[in-house]
Amino acid sequence: MKKEVLENLFNENRAEWADKHFKEIFVEPTYLSKLQSIRPSVLIGGRGTGKTTALKSLRFDSTYERLVESNQSFSDQEFLGILIRMNKNRVQVFQGRGATEEEWQKLFAHYFNLLACKELVLLTAFLQDKTGKQLDEEYINQISIDLAVEGASNLTELSSNINKAISRLQIYVNNLYSESSYKPALSIAESPLKLFATLLKESGLLGEKTIFCCIDEYENVPDQHQSVLNTYIKHAERPLSYKVGVRKNGFRNKRTYDGQDLLRVPDDYQEIEIVDEGFDYFANAVANLRLKFGIRQGINFPQNIKEFLEELTLEEEAERLGAAKIAKDVKATIDSMDDKVKNYFKSMSSINLSFLKYWSEKTDEDIKELAMDWYLNEDVWKNRLNNHAYASLFWISKGNKGQRIRKYYCGERIFITLSSGNIRYFLELIDKALKLEIKDTQIGEGEITLSPKSQTLAAREVGKRRLNQLEGLADNGVQLKRLVLAIGKVFFEFARNPLSKSPETNSFILTGDDVSLERLLKLLKEGVGHLAFEEEPRTKATTPHEMKDEEFRLHRIFTGYFEISHRKKRRTTFDAKTLLQVIESNPAQAISKLIKSSDESVGSTPLQELPEQLAFFSTYYEGGE
Repeated sequence: MKKEVLENLFNENRAEWADKHFKEIFVEPTYLSKLQSIRPSVLIGGRGTGKTTALKSLRFDSTYERLVESNQSFSDQEFLGILIRMNKNRVQVFQGRGATEEEWQKLFAHYFNLLACKELVLLTAFLQDKTGKQLDEEYINQISIDLAVEGASNLTELSSNINKAISRLQIYVNNLYSESSYKPALSIAESPLKLFATLLKESGLLGEKTIFCCIDEYENVPDQHQSVLNTYIKHAERPLSYKVGVRKNGFRNKRTYDGQDLLRVPDDYQEIEIVDEGFDYFANAVANLRLKFGIRQGINFPQNIKEFLEELTLEEEAERLGAAKIAKDVKATIDSMDDKVKNYFKSMSSINLSFLKYWSEKTDEDIKELAMDWYLNEDVWKNRLNNHAYASLFWISKGNKGQRIRKYYCGERIFITLSSGNIRYFLELIDKALKLEIKDTQIGEGEITLSPKSQTLAAREVGKRRLNQLEGLADNGVQLKRLVLAIGKVFFEFARNPLSKSPETNSFILTGDDVSLERLLKLLKEGVGHLAFEEEPRTKATTPHEMKDEEFRLHRIFTGYFEISHRKKRRTTFDAKTLLQVIESNPAQAISKLIKSSDESVGSTPLQELPEQLAFFSTYYEGGE
């Protein structure tokens, strides 16, 4: 029983998978109060950042359950949400040949009206149950007429007629070329929703409460139809307000139906960027709640996630990576120096002694000369250690063939950083590490914590899984995967080689001809939406020829896979035309060129010394397909 709890505790990480436990495992995100305001809101975040869970929490039944759990009642419920998910397979058929753009927009508006009114019927039944009041037959028939469905005298009939209308419309748009296709009557954009909400208020069912029309997966809506729904949002009036969940760069069209107006922030709606809304606090709260659930089931967990995810200090990690062996060789060299210098380094830690060797390789200076300089200029070297000691960890295991772990990724802070605002990634990292920890072991009475080894291997495995998933998630999935593989390899080489001028180089800006830049930026922005890359405004230009807007980096979920730094540090410049070549005929040559263009001294790691996860793609890195 305990093993079953352990195996499932952190893997229920999608809102649609956890209906029966939703109120038990739901943690209010820090931005929920913003989302619950009367103003229309657009919630922006990548796949797995919690958009669906947040919107689902606004639904009338979920909100009511949470109120009951906190000893409140229906009278305390200030808003009533309905939730419409924009299913990609269905909304994408409302375009193409067979109809004009205007006709498609009318068909889509009617489709959305049907979906929203279907949810409003469920809300009405809920309100009738809680208030004891009924929606008049006359009102129900009025809604039927405005929605262009068969007349109904009660909610059951209205629900049935809406379902039939949805089915007929879907069949119609999928068979536009058939002369025998049934042509449905169409409702006017937004009109049935406004009418339904108004009649609920007039009937006394709604009171002073607001109806939140929540639209999830807005990025699936074609651009021409986003303009339709934008009109709903722009002209929203009480008691209706709209809440939209969309991926980064998925809100592509801000125009309204007639093309004359634009949705503007903050006039028409507020934007909520999930990644900027206190993710650390939220992730901790989610994980701690699950640990407490496990404790109630008899699992010997620590009380909080910080203790559960074991950490390593810089010195401890260096020891595990092999710094002691390097330090021994450095000490042997220093032992021939003056006693005062020798005694100065005698009790120094392994990471500091190995750093002398690292700096010697970086600068091509003699270790004895560097040791004397350290002895004479302690403050300079203290500052140097602060800036470069972490970067030296990536070098320590260089050349150690067969060493399974060459850089550790562990601890609460690291896992939160790797997740980069994505709660699903955070839970997936913990889930995989937990499964590795308990694999083939007997669960005893001792406290269960996750070792640095399990966490590191989990980070590698989750990165690999997400890399492979890119092919199926994105329209240009194969190209995005190749870009990730190439950029990851370039930054891997930078991390391993101390001769690289700037430590922890892991972001890039673009330069090059306009055609290549436009093509590459389009691909990268698609990758941002699918969490292959992260994007942020540039800090400052280092040359007059650099692009003046975006700075990109791999999504940090890949850092454990490519064994590069998870920290936001330094950037390099990639030529767009060269970078595009990695998705074409000769990726190996392009990768080599990208490496050399940043630093002539950096070469490619021999195949036999590559980490096993990168060696798996040796055919690609060596120039094959």
